[in-house]
Amino acid sequence: MVIALFAGGCDQAAAPTPAISVVPSQPPTASVSPAQSATPLASTLPPVAEQATVPPDLERTVSKTRDDIRVSVTLQRNPMPAGELSWVKTTVTNVGSSAATWFHDGCATAVNVGGSFEVDWRDGAHHEGQAQAFKDAVLGKGFGDADYERPFISFVPKDLLARGSYGCGDIGIEEKLAPGESLRATRWWSGLDPATKAPPPGGPVTLDITAGYIWRGKEPDSIADAHIDLTLDAWVTGGWSPSRPSPREIVDAALADASFADYLETQTLHSGREEILWYDAEQDRWEVGVMPWYETEPPRIHGLLVDAATGAIVGPLDRPWDQDVDGMPY
Repeated sequence: MVIALFAGGCDQAAAPTPAISVVPSQPPTASVSPAQSATPLASTLPPVAEQATVPPDLERTVSKTRDDIRVSVTLQRNPMPAGELSWVKTTVTNVGSSAATWFHDGCATAVNVGGSFEVDWRDGAHHEGQAQAFKDAVLGKGFGDADYERPFISFVPKDLLARGSYGCGDIGIEEKLAPGESLRATRWWSGLDPATKAPPPGGPVTLDITAGYIWRGKEPDSIADAHIDLTLDAWVTGGWSPSRPSPREIVDAALADASFADYLETQTLHSGREEILWYDAEQDRWEVGVMPWYETEPPRIHGLLVDAATGAIVGPLDRPWDQDVDGMPY
């Protein structure tokens, strides 16, 4: 039954906020044409240490029991290859003699699995004013945050892999888990960093596993504390080559373009706009730009195309957003 309304939403995606002012603006034109040769970033990258060797004894499974509620998690493989689908199977079983209570939102996710990589993207350069504000925004550095968002793994239902960021119904639903009954699910990782759509840098990642909200007996004083936490040491092989510009350095390359920098000065970041940094694997290039939500229907992404191997500007970006293909931005 539905017993409560949550005051806030899930940690997935917020709906776009209305623009303070809606003034259609001209998209930038690339100052550096494809025929010209910008200085390749790859030729000036700092040395990167070799990644550590994959441990030979990585586990694929982990489990934990508390209050006669057992949580079990099994990876398809460990290590997991970057750029390829991998699944995780989760099970929550009531091994006690009385019913347990499971309290969830509209997504009805019993176990969340994900984690950030220990190996981070290279930061690149620092900028001033609106240029740095764009870099912070497009790389997930919120107001007051000291660091950029690290590349991460997120296991989601298979039919949501192409959805990008997503939200859940802001409702609280209570269900009973009878003795011996289990909640089973299979969730998937795309093999990519969800925010940038690029292969992650690879290496070790600690998977944070949270099962909840679930309890036995009397409702706890704080439902938000009624979860069971586990971790599993995982590894990703392959991934983004350290000889290539990192996503943050790709942003630097775009910000060096005078036309793009001028365009950013016309944009009120965070206000009815999404800052875009997406990797296009088919073209092996990056899309860097701004998508105003309310100027056109569908919204259009304005910015630059940047070569993924060299960091050279290869052309302007001005295309419609396709929700079915692009998904929701993070």
